[in-house]
Amino acid sequence: MTAKLLLVFLLATITLQFSQGSIEGFIPPRYTKLLDVAHEACASTGNIPNIYYAANIYKQMNYPVPENCKKPACEQLLKALSAPGLEIDVLFLGLGAQKILNCEGNIPKDRLIKEAQAVLQSEKSTVPNLHYAATVLVSVGQQVPNGAKIAQLAQAQLKTDDSVVALGHALHLAALLGDSGKFIIERIEDIVVQADEIDGKLLQWEGGLSTTSLVLTGLLKFPTVKSLNQVQADKIANYLLSRVTVQTPRGVSSLLDAGAALSSSKLSPVSISIVPPPIVSEIEPNLRIHVSDMLGRAVQPALSPVVAQSATRIADDVVVLAKQPLSVGTEKTEYILPLKLEPGFYKILLNVGSHSVTFKTKVVGRVQIESCEVGLSDADGSSAPRLEKINYGRTLSNRLNGDSGQKLIIKFTLTRQVHQAFVRLSTASKEIFFVAGQESNNQYKVEADLGEELPVSDIFKVEIIVGDYLVIEPVKWLIGEIELKASNAAVSASSKPIRGPKPEIRHMFRQPDKRPAQAVSLLFTALTAAPFLVLLILWNIIGVNLSNFSVRAVPFHLGFGAILGLFTLFWLKLNMFTTCAWLVPIGGFTFVAGQRLLSSISRSKKAEK
Repeated sequence: MTAKLLLVFLLATITLQFSQGSIEGFIPPRYTKLLDVAHEACASTGNIPNIYYAANIYKQMNYPVPENCKKPACEQLLKALSAPGLEIDVLFLGLGAQKILNCEGNIPKDRLIKEAQAVLQSEKSTVPNLHYAATVLVSVGQQVPNGAKIAQLAQAQLKTDDSVVALGHALHLAALLGDSGKFIIERIEDIVVQADEIDGKLLQWEGGLSTTSLVLTGLLKFPTVKSLNQVQADKIANYLLSRVTVQTPRGVSSLLDAGAALSSSKLSPVSISIVPPPIVSEIEPNLRIHVSDMLGRAVQPALSPVVAQSATRIADDVVVLAKQPLSVGTEKTEYILPLKLEPGFYKILLNVGSHSVTFKTKVVGRVQIESCEVGLSDADGSSAPRLEKINYGRTLSNRLNGDSGQKLIIKFTLTRQVHQAFVRLSTASKEIFFVAGQESNNQYKVEADLGEELPVSDIFKVEIIVGDYLVIEPVKWLIGEIELKASNAAVSASSKPIRGPKPEIRHMFRQPDKRPAQAVSLLFTALTAAPFLVLLILWNIIGVNLSNFSVRAVPFHLGFGAILGLFTLFWLKLNMFTTCAWLVPIGGFTFVAGQRLLSSISRSKKAEK
């Protein structure tokens, strides 16, 4: 069990395991990072799409549009909408932004209606353009005319382009056509099947966040059609939450559109999480639970009952709490679970309506020293230890006087078991720690051989330190001082410094062997030079023909001679490293010169043939 606790502690996280319709986290209301994207997008000059995305972000996050953004944005929108020749998608975004910002001013509705109707009547219009044009008409207060014909145009276009994006726009278009839009219902199952599952936890459509948002919001416009189940909705929500770090205006707008649509549907996922910190104590025994939709808003209607089905102590698998209702906190999304339990790790099963969640939490508490005894004894055990009892918070009545032939003994009893207990002996310049061994459940003992552990004469402060990952505050208690008189042998042994730079390591070469006698050296030199002398004598007798000696042979012979000279110097005074350093360039030069000499000889022989 101790190993199990240590493993949980080393993980240093409180993990949440969700099941039955709950999701991992939520998007906080007025999330600063998303609002920063809106502020930056709204400041972009002449960019109608960015103005729409910024306005939509403010709307979905229920954040008032700053005046320094709204006024210039409305001026740009009215100017752009008044100019003819806008693309239908830009017109769609511009009217959407103008409506969200509630811009004051007139727009040429008649011209906009004609442009939208022209798109709806054209057989070349794509499904996205049909969707944009129909939305433009609705935005200016017009009905979509001749829905049956538009539905036929959309179906004809889907035969040539039935991509996920086209199907997503078809969903939105069909929702505007009333009964004429029922053609899309038979395609809904096919649209859902095209979703890609990631690691069994996330669900998205090909194309990323914007495509997933487009398809999801389109599917949810048909609430009477069972397009998605709760498990799929939760996986889509988890995918959206995984993209909360998106930093593009379009991405943030798509994220919030999808989150708002999903949270407003019957399939709204429920986020159940612990309000940080996930730790309770004697001072703050209440564990706060956050229950909301994926946008951090209270679930409507409120889920009930909210009950802690059980709380199990992990150390021994004992159930310590059962069927305890939670009370509503200061916020509608907050519930309170009081946990007046012994310190330890617990696994809690929580039921929120039809949703269940299992999580782990930690209960911490205080630890106190109930009793303490301090004294000295002979290191060889020849006499009984003399121990003095002291109460917590006080110090020894007199300073302890010890020598290198004694042991320091400290015994103390705690109110409960702890993970770490130490005794610290320190001076202004040095310190040493002793781990307290556990004698029984709550009793600890330290025996320090002063001769081995403290071989110096000095006055040491003695402290007891108690810590644990289940303790609110560690205990640090100065119990007194001990004056140690070390023996001369111990002081001598400890005089050698243990810190600081180590002495430099210098490589020592082997001492050269003793040179032979001068007569032997001269004889060896004469024998070595004898062949060369014979060669010179024979050349003198026979005669030397230098006519075939090539100039190309000079570099090679110079290099070869240099190598022989280098070996001579190596024999006389150079070491191996210096010799190798010179041999590399000389050898390379000799090699190249030899290659050229051999090539020259080879060419001359071929020419003679």
